[in-house]
Amino acid sequence: MKYTTTTVGDSVEILASKDFQAIPIKVATPGSGSHVVPAGTPLTAEGASTTGSGAIGVLLYDVDTDANPNGAAVVQGIINATVAQAHSGVSYVSALYSALPGIVFRTNIGVNGATGATGETGATGETGET
Repeated sequence: MKYTTTTVGDSVEILASKDFQAIPIKVATPGSGSHVVPAGTPLTAEGASTTGSGAIGVLLYDVDTDANPNGAAVVQGIINATVAQAHSGVSYVSALYSALPGIVFRTNIGVNGATGATGETGATGETGET
């Protein structure tokens, strides 16, 4: 059996947790330019890109619609919204958050350090030690 391999690009991880649910989806070919739909793109049930209205999920991996239009849409889980927006080029709007209640969009991944003193703090921000 003969086969060919098409390299789309580097793999981008949009997930912020390994626990997620995705459904198979046939991705629609974009209107012009490249026929690669990047990971992080919100999709409608028809597989078309959207900014929020009618979204049923977020594309998990890049899909080259010329080579194979089949993809996976995340419908439940935690997504790193900063990476997903940057890779897809789609600005997430409040309509998207409303359309996808099963997805948590995190923007503060990796920002865990406190800027003040550690330990219990009072209303003034000082440490609770006396």
